[in-house]
Amino acid sequence: MNETALRRRVQSHLDMVGAMYEQEVRPREEALAHRLQDHRGYLDAQGKLHPELWRARKEIMRASGAAGLFALHLPEDIGGGGLTRTEMLLVEEQVYSYGVGLNPALLSWTEGATPRLIFATPEQRAEYVEPLLKGEATSLHGVTEPHAGSNFFDFTTRAERRDGKWVLNGHKAFITNAFEADIAHILCVTDPGRGTKSFSYFQFHTADVLGKGYHPGRLYQTMWDDGITGEVLLEDLELGDEHMLGERGQGFEIAMTSINWTRMRRGGMCAGWSRWLIERCVERVTERQVGGAPLGSRQGIQWMIADMELDRVQARSLSLWCAAGLDDPGPWWQARSRDDIRRLALMKLSNDEAFYRVADRAVQVHGGAGMMKDNPVNKLFLIARNLRVPGGSDEVQRTTIAETLGLKFS
Repeated sequence: MNETALRRRVQSHLDMVGAMYEQEVRPREEALAHRLQDHRGYLDAQGKLHPELWRARKEIMRASGAAGLFALHLPEDIGGGGLTRTEMLLVEEQVYSYGVGLNPALLSWTEGATPRLIFATPEQRAEYVEPLLKGEATSLHGVTEPHAGSNFFDFTTRAERRDGKWVLNGHKAFITNAFEADIAHILCVTDPGRGTKSFSYFQFHTADVLGKGYHPGRLYQTMWDDGITGEVLLEDLELGDEHMLGERGQGFEIAMTSINWTRMRRGGMCAGWSRWLIERCVERVTERQVGGAPLGSRQGIQWMIADMELDRVQARSLSLWCAAGLDDPGPWWQARSRDDIRRLALMKLSNDEAFYRVADRAVQVHGGAGMMKDNPVNKLFLIARNLRVPGGSDEVQRTTIAETLGLKFS
């Protein structure tokens, strides 16, 4: 299917994004401009995301959930919109093309309605799935540990059976939404030595167990001051079987389904943000006068912006090709073939590095102004640098690509 036909299929959703931005996002961005545009007002006295911004984000999430936009990516049988990855790429691109204000809250990210919900039982849906689909609750994904990230077999967080209960002990690190999450999804080792069957997931309402074996830890000061990243500590947290997400031993599959989704989302996210950066650069070099002529009249500047567009289009085109390949056997969340795994790695790697080059040049084009923390161009550069690590670093993606081509020797 060509892009024109694809766009016709999702035009109503793209129109919804535009309407939601104008009705729900822009007014809040204007009202909170003093916090969004001044890095000193973005965080509270403790270094966490300011409560006013949290409140606005949650209001947008709920409005998006009520409109049916927030969970378009999830299957219809659990209450999602059922869009394909190719369709979602265009929707995500539209959302992120509005910049780096409150607009990302229109769509679920790792703290919202993630593919982990696909594995919930029908009995768990009213309690855990529906609030996240509707944007009425937020979640956290407890996978990474202080000394273990991409290699799951280094994880030490355990869930052990004692007197008919599961008892969780461990330390999760670099967790998005560590302090505000209503629902926690925690990956634990339940059956060590069973390979990918060694892991299981648990879910619970954080308010129910706060101080009873569950404790948010310290706040991390990330490079772009997001104010929501921190630790989760588990100390003899007791949970019943009803808190298990999926089946015992299914944790690796659930984790990879969720992580692969974050890799797939790079296509629309990076295309949208790259487009926004290029537009800001064109505006900048058209308006700024140097020696009596627009800065954009200089060939060196023109070539930089041309290279930004080249990176955007190449990564976006590869993303559409990868997404079409993932959709073809469908659905995208099921177990993947070797070729599909390579597509996922290609999508993440190409977008991570292309977007980083776009953001780096955008800072350069903006000169001294681009170095200022209050400039959203600067913030996107820091986000672009961050994206190259979580969800599997660029180096991990290269290794995966090589292995799927036959270069695996153990």
